[in-house]
Amino acid sequence: MKVLVVDDDKLARKGLIAVMEWEKYGFRLEGDVQNGRKALEFLDSHDVDIVFTDIDMPEMDGLTLMQECKKRYPNVQFVIFSMYEDFRYAQTAIRMGALDYISKISFDVEECGQILQGIQKKYLETERKAGAVSQKNDSLSEGDGKIFHDLENEWMSSVWLFDDDSFAELSEKTRQLSLRSAERIFIKSLYRFHQMLGRQREQFPVLNDVDEMLRWIDQWRQQLYEECEDMKNKDDIHTFAYVIKYVKANVSENIKSEDVADRIGMSRSYFSTRFREMTGETFHSFLIGQKLREAKRRIEEGTDSITMIASDLGYDHFHYFTKMFLKQYGCTPSEYRESKKCSK
Repeated sequence: MKVLVVDDDKLARKGLIAVMEWEKYGFRLEGDVQNGRKALEFLDSHDVDIVFTDIDMPEMDGLTLMQECKKRYPNVQFVIFSMYEDFRYAQTAIRMGALDYISKISFDVEECGQILQGIQKKYLETERKAGAVSQKNDSLSEGDGKIFHDLENEWMSSVWLFDDDSFAELSEKTRQLSLRSAERIFIKSLYRFHQMLGRQREQFPVLNDVDEMLRWIDQWRQQLYEECEDMKNKDDIHTFAYVIKYVKANVSENIKSEDVADRIGMSRSYFSTRFREMTGETFHSFLIGQKLREAKRRIEEGTDSITMIASDLGYDHFHYFTKMFLKQYGCTPSEYRESKKCSK
């Protein structure tokens, strides 16, 4: 369980961090900040499960922070750690969903282990009820290491924003996740795009399942897509949206990176660097992916021979085309065509 500590009193904040045996009870400290506003900024770019927060802080108090997080990050849980001993504050915090309310005044260091054990138990119970921690287990979870990391990287790419096929494939993979894991990945991605676009961060809605989340994302990307219908906006993300659309429309042509760079008024080296930064892959890799995706689509149609498809897409050597298709999809073009026949 990943923890963020929020308190404007630096001594109290660092003191809490020092006395709690976080790792012994399954917690990991992700960071500490001095008020609610800073906490929201931290949550925009970090994965956090539980926020330990004071109530009385400048700029944004703890209870307001809880309210804002319920809107933006409904899966983040809270523990209130405050000077207030007034029962009304504790009652309000618990009613708002806090896992625990700890008084700084009566806090006993000797009880740290007991406190963390209690919070851990309540957190896991809350997660089970919410369906985020299920006895069924997700077919893909954060414990799946490399697979989960690769999926996270795909969402951090900007290709799916302007490529319906990429978005469809990524959506299918994401359906294997719990809502909580999927939200974590996408909120990171959304934060990155807001930074690139220079926009204010918009409120992420409270969602009921992964399919609802994907529908919201699709509407969001369609709005962005409409802004990129021409090249009037010269921001990088709009420029590269144009590049992605151009490649998709001319995938059968002999497209070269220097030609594309010249088309958008960039040097080849700058284009190559920025394309990788924006999409997470090289232009050459992206181009191959688009050609193979088009090959897959045409194989599914079943009209043309595989040899013709390979030739149309610029593959002079059929063996190389087969090798690349196998690497991308785990089967040869012929095997893929046979599997499609069998499924009809």
